[in-house]
Amino acid sequence: MRNNYYTLQDQEWHGINTFCCGGFIILGSNPFWFLITNILLIGPFVLFVVATWHEIHIGLTIGAAIMYAVAQYGLLRAGMMDPGIIPRNTTGRVPVVPIDDYDVDGTPLIFCETCKIFRPRRAKHCRYCDNCVERFDHHCPWVGTCIGARNYKYFILFLFSITILSVYLLAINIYLLVRTYIETNDSYQMFSRRKICMAIAGYTFLVFLAVANLATYHLQLIFSNQTTNEQMKETWVSRRNPYDKGWQKNACAILCQETPESHLRNRTSYHQDDGFESSDNSGPQTKMYQAVDDRR
Repeated sequence: MRNNYYTLQDQEWHGINTFCCGGFIILGSNPFWFLITNILLIGPFVLFVVATWHEIHIGLTIGAAIMYAVAQYGLLRAGMMDPGIIPRNTTGRVPVVPIDDYDVDGTPLIFCETCKIFRPRRAKHCRYCDNCVERFDHHCPWVGTCIGARNYKYFILFLFSITILSVYLLAINIYLLVRTYIETNDSYQMFSRRKICMAIAGYTFLVFLAVANLATYHLQLIFSNQTTNEQMKETWVSRRNPYDKGWQKNACAILCQETPESHLRNRTSYHQDDGFESSDNSGPQTKMYQAVDDRR
């Protein structure tokens, strides 16, 4: 049996990413807007707690804090992790054609002229981050990075938790406004005493309008096991989607599976063609990427 290994190790990063904490944090091409999103999430919540904690039951404040923590966790995980970047070929060698060089629907795997690799099924090259990403869904400027195989479920966690949180905060602020109106029987007094509540209610209502539609859209994609990229390109309109296994299995496969292992890491150990093993610790490194052609 003869093994032809195509190994890849990047000594210089070519994508538009920012690496922090020794590569533990990987930001996309829009770190500024990722910061803005965090501010838009943290600021109104802190203002809500400061303005209302002494007027509502402590359980309501704790409930809001839990929902906020879940939303913040989803946002940080989605925006600060490797979304599923596929290392590009910088060896200057022509890659070995994978054995499974046809997609499940019979179409050939696409060769990326930028990354010089055969893209895996459902992968796409993001023009904003300049990387090929596994199971590419879309590039989200508010999260600041691509949404792909590794961070999609965290993006969904953020999306649905922020939808629920906005409804929760909107309901509490409306309750405080109505209570104040009943106590004063004067709308002017209500507006003058509840300016912060009015502002938060208006803000959360706008947030709900924005994210609720997006959450519903992604729920449809999850149940049909499609990506945003596939839906926008109408990939499965004229033919059967081979990834669709029924809404229950689709949801479980997308949301309940373990996060796929990253192709990137700080330290890389790989096998060269001459059989020797070497390592390098300089710059962002990639794991061994191989296409193996086994023949007898």
